[in-house]
Amino acid sequence: MNNTSLIELSRAWLEAKAAEEAANKRRIEIEDALIAQLGARTEGAQTHDIGEFKVVITGVISRMLNKEVWESIKDKLPLEIRPVTYEPKLDITGVKWLQAHQPDNYKILAQALTIKQGKFSVRIIPVTKL
Repeated sequence: MNNTSLIELSRAWLEAKAAEEAANKRRIEIEDALIAQLGARTEGAQTHDIGEFKVVITGVISRMLNKEVWESIKDKLPLEIRPVTYEPKLDITGVKWLQAHQPDNYKILAQALTIKQGKFSVRIIPVTKL
């Protein structure tokens, strides 16, 4: 691949990214207009039959647990009604450290891991010449 085709690919990527961002902005504007006209529940899905289309608007409420506060108040609730669960969470930094520094222990841990390649990320940064 020669330099010219790399420049052309980079330029095409920047144009596609700009078009994607413009389309995303337009989609959000349309969604806001639909919500303004049809209304929306604070939480949960609501289907609106408008003839040729059905429009489903779903409200989402994000709930996060403040772990420090929870630890200070959890004993005030009976154990059987506490709506909090504890799950093992993988420490990626620790996994990488084990892999690099203690391969025998990493081999033990690796039995419990599912490892797959994620999506690659590409950024193109225009270079301004003075």
